[in-house]
Amino acid sequence: MGTKRTLHNVLDASGPHRRDLEARRRILAATLEQLEERGYARMTIEQVAVSAKVGKATLYRSWPNKAALVLDAVRSRLKEVPTEETGNTRDELLSVAKQALASFFGSPQVQAVLPALVADTAQNPELRQQLREEVIEPRRARSRTVMERAMNRGDLPQNTDISLALEMWAGAMMFRSVFYGDTYDDATLARMVDATLASPPRLHPDDTDADAETTPGSP
Repeated sequence: MGTKRTLHNVLDASGPHRRDLEARRRILAATLEQLEERGYARMTIEQVAVSAKVGKATLYRSWPNKAALVLDAVRSRLKEVPTEETGNTRDELLSVAKQALASFFGSPQVQAVLPALVADTAQNPELRQQLREEVIEPRRARSRTVMERAMNRGDLPQNTDISLALEMWAGAMMFRSVFYGDTYDDATLARMVDATLASPPRLHPDDTDADAETTPGSP
């Protein structure tokens, strides 16, 4: 019997690997298109397979279910959250705002898909949980490292509410993306970062930042 190959482990762009890469791109693009047209609840693996011109079995070998496929398609539109230390807190925070958030919410495909995806998470707790655990939380954890580094430098106060600051950024960009089909330009992002540095949200003395895995300065 032949050996099954998945479309996840594409290591180069030649021969069979190139074909796998091209198929993967078609599948993820078709997934976003179907999600935009039908919403999560109504889209099916079969529809994606037909649109991507691959066999249904090909999809199931790489994605065990619809939720995994949709989340992978969403991730394909995300740039990595930059955590490189440059020595300049403002530049580092601006990179996070621009690359981790603005580039995502400003993508035309994401703007088309996001309302349907958000609406469907309200009716599908499993999808909401997977979206939070597999997409949102890992990216927020990387963003936290940049914020914590700013606190360690003294550029942000030790009682900065990092979670609230990041949620304010993401919430503002998501609002503009969903309701206006627009995104923040570089000048607006700079003002947002400057406002956070000048007057960051603070934790109440009795509060703790529930998302913090470690306190600033701890290993």
